[in-house]
Amino acid sequence: MKVFISVFMIIVLVLSLSFEVDKYALSLQDEAFNRALVSFGLAKGLNAVISLLQGTELSFTPIGVGLNFSVGEVLDPFNDMVERFSWIMLAATVSIGIQKIILTLSATLFMQVALTFSVGASLFLVWSKTIQLHSFTSFIFKSFLLLLVLRFSAIVFMLFVSLIHTSVLEVEYNQANKIVEQTKIQLDNLNQQNQTLAREQKEDGFFSGLSSKYDAVFEKLNIEEKLHSLETSIDTASNNIITLITIFILETILMPLLYFWLLLASIKYIFRLKLDTYLNKVLYNSQNKLNKGLI
Repeated sequence: MKVFISVFMIIVLVLSLSFEVDKYALSLQDEAFNRALVSFGLAKGLNAVISLLQGTELSFTPIGVGLNFSVGEVLDPFNDMVERFSWIMLAATVSIGIQKIILTLSATLFMQVALTFSVGASLFLVWSKTIQLHSFTSFIFKSFLLLLVLRFSAIVFMLFVSLIHTSVLEVEYNQANKIVEQTKIQLDNLNQQNQTLAREQKEDGFFSGLSSKYDAVFEKLNIEEKLHSLETSIDTASNNIITLITIFILETILMPLLYFWLLLASIKYIFRLKLDTYLNKVLYNSQNKLNKGLI
């Protein structure tokens, strides 16, 4: 048992002093941050183009009043969802930023030095033939367990979140993000068409060829077809926004809350842990038996 404990502590020390595991965890965290940032930018872009479309409604009277009024009706509930989506993505981005700070703190020089001293003191107590079991010995081992949790818990959490994303959620995330981006492109194109029509109307005059332009505009835009296509796209985008919201709430809110709960539970368990009996049985009794055998 002493050999097993010693090997385990040495492996922990080597991993703690190596920055490779920290770099890998930070690279995974940067990928998660970029995903949240892209989705947040997409939400803000959607909100901006919807605001432009709703804001240009009055400039098309009376030629475009039917078109713009209907577009506004379609976009109003979608815009509410997009605004909520942008707030959730902002919260997700902040959450990932906090996680990065925790990862950085776990790799500080102070943490590495403290864990090194803890491992050294623990190994000395494990193999010492003269040290007797008392409260200080239990404190040293508890300190090692506490530093072990603080040093590697954030890294393990980041690896677990990345594994869940790549194995379960990545396909749905990519598909949902792509569909929402396509909807934004469609709204951008519609906004450009509206601006073009407004400019042509202003250049040609308000009443110049009103009847012919009215027919031409409806023929060019094919209003009913475009509105039906827009409604379908928005319904699809809404469903995929819900998918993105679910993914980011799970990855950046629920799972971090679970992590902090487990972290606090682990710390409480370490402080409440009764190591005296275990250490006496595993370490010191075995040493006493060995000494008696030698005698």
